[in-house]
Amino acid sequence: MTTKTTCRIASDVDLLSRVQLDEVVRLLALHGAKTPVEFVASQESESLKRSTALPASPERHALLMNQLLCGESDVLVLDASALPTHMPSGLTIGALTTRITPYDALISNNGCILDELHENALLAVCCMSREAQLHYYRPDLRIVRAQGSVDSILQKVRDSRIDCAVIAAADLERLNKQEFVTELLTNQVCIPPAGQGALAVLVRSSEEHFRDAVHAINDPSTHSMLRAEWAFLEYLGVEPSAPVAVLGSIEGKALELEGMLAYPDGSEKIQCMVKGSLGNEEDLGRTLATEILDAGGREVIEEFRLS
Repeated sequence: MTTKTTCRIASDVDLLSRVQLDEVVRLLALHGAKTPVEFVASQESESLKRSTALPASPERHALLMNQLLCGESDVLVLDASALPTHMPSGLTIGALTTRITPYDALISNNGCILDELHENALLAVCCMSREAQLHYYRPDLRIVRAQGSVDSILQKVRDSRIDCAVIAAADLERLNKQEFVTELLTNQVCIPPAGQGALAVLVRSSEEHFRDAVHAINDPSTHSMLRAEWAFLEYLGVEPSAPVAVLGSIEGKALELEGMLAYPDGSEKIQCMVKGSLGNEEDLGRTLATEILDAGGREVIEEFRLS
């Protein structure tokens, strides 16, 4: 009988992160007979316990990736939308899970869709790309940054401390809270952040046996879409925290990529779409970035960097 190598798989400690970790562990368990690796959930480290950074924050993600680099864990599960444009040296993406609903969802306290919200309604978001796009679509809205978990944001809506919130539909789906969705937002209103809806499984580049083991759950279609989305960000020269968004979709052997770049205040938005064939993901990302830059994107990026 072959002895299996134990692999410590980590995530953040908030509820959504643990649900995401459990999803990946279940997927890996389905392939357990095909790999000499046994996956076990990693315990929360002391440095993570001491951290004052909020869950799902870039600082928290950087800490988790550093722990993976230092060998405190062997595999790390993160929301793919949380990954930086350039991965830290020494880490690689071992797998991307099948993408679920990639769109953003509106949750309102009175059941009103975005077009029906009263003037000056108070709306909460958690990233600059949503803030810019929603300001562009509804300049009258009062938009604030959301802090805390999905449950805490939902509670604020229920208590009417805010009128509504826009969060990832995938987060609600993974937490079995789809009943709170008032409206899924189309790309014409709010393109989601790159990678949204998929989970990324990170490993150390030097650990081939762990990389090979987790690759069993890699979804090729998701990989193609996200490769194009990340290429767009790379050639645009911005991080996901900028007022930028992009979504890839596959129909048959064709890949469609739609992206946008906006001023942070939503006063202007540049949005383009390109189509190409599977296998040319990086070229498609470069083409979309070039179109947006040529349409005024350079000026937007310059102002964003100076602000």
